[in-house]
Amino acid sequence: MVRLTSDINNLQSLISANMLSMIGSIITFIFVWIYIFILNWQMAIAITITFPFMFLIYRIFRNRIHNAFRAARASQAQMSNQMQNTLTQIDLIKSYTNEEFEEQRFGTFANQNKQDMIRATQNQALFSPLIDFVNYLGTAIILAFGAYFVIHHQLTVGQLVAYLAYIGMLQGPIRAFTQILNQLQQSLVSYGHVMDIMALRPIIVDQPNAVPFPAMTTGVQLKDVSFTYPESDQPSTGTIPAAVSHVSFNIPFGKTTALVGHSGSGKTTLTKLIDHLYNLDAGDILFDGRPISQIQLQSLRENIAIVSQDIYMLDGSIRDNVRYGRSKATDDEIWQVIEMADIADFVHGLPQGLDTQIGERGVKLSGGQKQRLSIARALLKNAQLVILDEATASLDNESEKTIQHALENLMQSRTSLVIAHRLSTIHNADQIIVMDHGQVVERGTHTELLAANGPYAKLYNAQFN
Repeated sequence: MVRLTSDINNLQSLISANMLSMIGSIITFIFVWIYIFILNWQMAIAITITFPFMFLIYRIFRNRIHNAFRAARASQAQMSNQMQNTLTQIDLIKSYTNEEFEEQRFGTFANQNKQDMIRATQNQALFSPLIDFVNYLGTAIILAFGAYFVIHHQLTVGQLVAYLAYIGMLQGPIRAFTQILNQLQQSLVSYGHVMDIMALRPIIVDQPNAVPFPAMTTGVQLKDVSFTYPESDQPSTGTIPAAVSHVSFNIPFGKTTALVGHSGSGKTTLTKLIDHLYNLDAGDILFDGRPISQIQLQSLRENIAIVSQDIYMLDGSIRDNVRYGRSKATDDEIWQVIEMADIADFVHGLPQGLDTQIGERGVKLSGGQKQRLSIARALLKNAQLVILDEATASLDNESEKTIQHALENLMQSRTSLVIAHRLSTIHNADQIIVMDHGQVVERGTHTELLAANGPYAKLYNAQFN
């Protein structure tokens, strides 16, 4: 966020009247420097001798100021990150009475940022007087040479005064440059940060031969799928185990397929792979026989609706959140899916109806209300494939029973993939896939798997016995 706000502002301030005036100052410097050589080459050489000293001072302090501002920008990012974390976790902080601890932690980052800024300012405060000293030294040299030439009648007093005026015009751009060095170095640091982001390129892009998502008639096929998370997403000191390994099964068209297994068995990873959030390491995912790599990303995701246990709500109205599934939907269509999601009575009872503001992350709604709104959003999307990723895991039994009817409406006549920890919600699934350590270990209907007395039966008995 610091890169997208403060760093952008720094680059904007670089394009200011003072910075643009430097172009004219540089032109003035070049022409005046040539002119003083024409007037008196000896004194011109004398003043030119001071330039290497200024260049040396600039080289030394440029790196010091640049590094200081780089450190200040990094500490500012840490401070902003800590502030954001604190503001979004106020309930947790209050519940554990950690206000003083968080205040001290933020103070540590703030003090570090203050020290970094002071260090940068100190370098700037030393740089400008040193440049001025060299400029004054150059003026003194010109006065000494000028006095010599005046005494020997090689120069008049008027010519010396005029020459000193030209020296002032020559040194003016140098002084101006030293004054904006602070701003210039901040802008250079910000430029590097912004360009780091601009240089990023998405890994997952449409292939040249990509086609729209097919109208499914047979379903989805996972064929020997293997995937390991990149180290940046899943840091580890050793070899990272595969999240899924050689997984193969079908999701038949118009049927409900359930995925069950212990936490970390790879169920949610499969949903991310089906939504093409990652590229496969091996194997393929086929939609009606069409490989996922050959399907346009936008078309693919427009035809997949995901309802997860992590409910994402916009800071806006109920209408805004439901319409997020299809931006051009009418109010009649919104009310239709709200009815199907069993939340119409609640919305009708609100003073502002669809225009009711739900607050940041939906803080004004209960967990069940947010879940039903997310189901309404998925219904409005009218996608061919519906994925329910533990959609009722955070709800109590009563809320789960209420929402189950909305989920049945969502899955009706659609191809569905359901991930569930509560096995009571998947009794009627057309097939159940049992996963363990990233692999498929069992498959069948609820009745068949109970009769087999394998891993599924153990999971089921652990919940109900």
